[in-house]
Amino acid sequence: MKLPRGRLLDASVAGVLLLAVLAAFGPILGHGFVFDDFALIVENAGVHGLDAGRLRWMFFTTYLTTYMPLGWAAFASVFALRGLDPAAFHAANLIAHWLVSVALFASSRRLFRLAGNPQPDLAAFAAALLFCVHPFQVNTVAWAIELPDMLSTFCFLLAVFVYLGGTARPRVAAVFALYAVSLLFRWRSLSLPFVLLALDYWPLRRLRARPGDPFDQERVDVWAEKVPFVVLAIAAASLTQLAKSRELYEPSFAPVAAARALWLYPWALAWPGDYLAAYGLQGGWSRPALPAWAALGLTALAALVLWNLRRRRPSWLLAGTCYAAAVLPPALGAQGGAVYVYLAYGYLGCLGFFALAGAAVRGGRGLAAVCALALLLIAGSRRESRHWRDPVAFWSRAVKLDPAFGPAHGQLADALRAAGRKEEAARHAARAALLPARPR
Repeated sequence: MKLPRGRLLDASVAGVLLLAVLAAFGPILGHGFVFDDFALIVENAGVHGLDAGRLRWMFFTTYLTTYMPLGWAAFASVFALRGLDPAAFHAANLIAHWLVSVALFASSRRLFRLAGNPQPDLAAFAAALLFCVHPFQVNTVAWAIELPDMLSTFCFLLAVFVYLGGTARPRVAAVFALYAVSLLFRWRSLSLPFVLLALDYWPLRRLRARPGDPFDQERVDVWAEKVPFVVLAIAAASLTQLAKSRELYEPSFAPVAAARALWLYPWALAWPGDYLAAYGLQGGWSRPALPAWAALGLTALAALVLWNLRRRRPSWLLAGTCYAAAVLPPALGAQGGAVYVYLAYGYLGCLGFFALAGAAVRGGRGLAAVCALALLLIAGSRRESRHWRDPVAFWSRAVKLDPAFGPAHGQLADALRAAGRKEEAARHAARAALLPARPR
């Protein structure tokens, strides 16, 4: 029995994306645990099973500053299959990343069709392929604790896919259910209500700006439809802040740091490689190292340009809105003091940039160029993933990229000591004692 042409295409794309994910990130199957993997998985008895007591713990705990009952359940499911075998957790991450890539293909293709793209299948495939192999993703895919974030992003994209298929009440209810599941995996999908409103503006055109009425007050029904989503987002954000406060964790709410964070992720996409897991955005240290006035000024300028181009380039406004809505909540609530933001925060937010890149692809030459670029990105991802092999490799990389950051030397000393390399450990411990405990 032959598959219909559409299903055959979908199956072929899913197969190619799976091969691409394995080519780019397959080496992580031989990696161990690093960094926070030990606290959240290895040493956390709450995810070492799926019995009633542990399930109850998952839904009522705020362990380590987060509320993510389905995220804990995901870890526990992997544990139930293979125990604390790192390969099992990394395999789960590979599968989750592949599912997100397939969902990006499906949702962006529907978006491109509504936008009138002449080759929506090609454009969506290009977007998904570049997304799934970019070295930027190593910080998410190679880190075992990021499984909940990828599953949350998968549900987020499914919600967008359903919403773009029609806005009848049953569909909106399904979108709301997917949003709730996404938040139960991880709170970073808070941005969905803003993304839906951006989609209402374009390409669904359910909202239309008019002179003197930029928010289309005539379509009160469209705005009212989002009220339950906003209420759910507020509830999820409140639970997250409660979790942080219970762990004596003070969010920074630093606008300058948030503005710098907005420029961190585009820089990381444009210049792949040499990534840290986390970046400090106060005290003049960041990548790119933008002064406060430059970060705020460029952010305001970008917002003004996108708004003025909203009629000629609505896709740019859509991508920019989705990016800011996804990146700002974790950046604004980042760790106090040095204000650390993780590169993995951009996994969901940067989806729109890959969609824009895919939308620009035309014809066979464009596809050939994308495939050639994908091969280069695969090589970069494989090279980047080597630094997540074990704690020694992980912290050695951190020390190399930021030699003046004391805690990285301290962590490397601990990792070297555990590996039996006591002399090297002593050198880094001494170095850690002389260096500041926060990024410069």
